[in-house]
Amino acid sequence: MIRITGGTAKGRKLKGPKGYEFRPTTGVVKEFIFSIISQEVKGAVFLDLFSGAGSFGIDAISRGAEKVVFVEKSFASLKILRHNLELCSFLGKAEIIRGDVFKIIKLQGSSDIKYEFIFADPPFKGMFREKIVKAVGSTDILKHDGLLIIEHERHDRDSMEHSMILQRQKQFGASVISIYRKEV
Repeated sequence: MIRITGGTAKGRKLKGPKGYEFRPTTGVVKEFIFSIISQEVKGAVFLDLFSGAGSFGIDAISRGAEKVVFVEKSFASLKILRHNLELCSFLGKAEIIRGDVFKIIKLQGSSDIKYEFIFADPPFKGMFREKIVKAVGSTDILKHDGLLIIEHERHDRDSMEHSMILQRQKQFGASVISIYRKEV
């Protein structure tokens, strides 16, 4: 079961897809992340990559984010995401983009849009961590003091051959949260 962990929609249950592949960000993980960024959430613009049912981004809106751009490839997940945004009355603070995350990063990086926070929760079997860090680091998509937050499988390594600085990391069972800041 997916729940909103804070803000105006705290406790609200969200719909999630059925099946083994579905792995929403847990409440404990969301609480850890939001405890770190809590002072900067209000009025911030987030990019939620591999957004699935939208749990993280919806929690950000609930906590005062100005806008969340959700990026998801799966049509089925997008239907659930839209349902969850409607359920919380957050459609006005959301933009939904269907497509490949890496193409969207490149497109968004060449626009004037800059994000305070980018959250990515890719499929664990893909080992996407380093690819995401390199993609974000090679664009101007992240504000100079913004954070890239990735939830990844603990065996998903990063060679550190990019322009991002790993600031913090914490393991939650098979999941690890890695928080990066762009090198200044």
